[in-house]
Amino acid sequence: MIDETEVQLLLLPGLGGDHRMAHSQLTLPYHFITPDYIAFKQRESLESYSKRFCDHLLFDHRIDSSKPLFIAGYSLGSAIGMELAKYLPVRGLILIGGPTTSREIRAIPRMFGRYFCWWLPLWVYRAAEVFVAPVMRMVSGISREEIRLAGVMYHELARGLFRDAYHALVQWQGCPIDVPYIRIHGEKDQIISCPKPSKHVVIIRRTKHLVGQARPEPVNAAIQTFIQSVIKEKAEGIDRTA
Repeated sequence: MIDETEVQLLLLPGLGGDHRMAHSQLTLPYHFITPDYIAFKQRESLESYSKRFCDHLLFDHRIDSSKPLFIAGYSLGSAIGMELAKYLPVRGLILIGGPTTSREIRAIPRMFGRYFCWWLPLWVYRAAEVFVAPVMRMVSGISREEIRLAGVMYHELARGLFRDAYHALVQWQGCPIDVPYIRIHGEKDQIISCPKPSKHVVIIRRTKHLVGQARPEPVNAAIQTFIQSVIKEKAEGIDRTA
């Protein structure tokens, strides 16, 4: 059986965030890889971006190919994680409040991203900083400290990254998942449609979009249970074929 401390967990931020989004999950007993996103190219698809981002991660030697790798992502990071699983030797995927296709993004944010976000000048996104806190209070269900962190991350985000990533996400048609996976989702998410309960879905009751930051205890428990089950099933599979 693999020691849990040998597990690598690549944890990808959501739209408007950076590596600091992961702080609520860092108590888990894994080796964390928490990168920030590289810049998007003009009108770049999420598929093309994810391939470049994968090359960046490998070139940067952030991933140890000799150790088991799991990918977890918040919101946008879920989509990028699914794409990365095409290229990396991933044991499992953990989608935290994220879509498996742009069709799961609710109508208003999807329409804004598809028809308006690209045409707005970048100064509009910088001016929008004043709305981060009130919007977060309305849709996120997170604490005052988490809202403050969200504002700092948005302020320090690379120029154009929010707009380009948003536009790419709402154009994304999804991709097959060929590894074990779990979706952890807030019951009252106003951004991504809540999936139906199943063996792949954990619903956190009375929780909104930023489920990883709002309810870290049940989210962390679900992550650890999933990783342990995948490791156990892998070990049992090896034993049965030995």
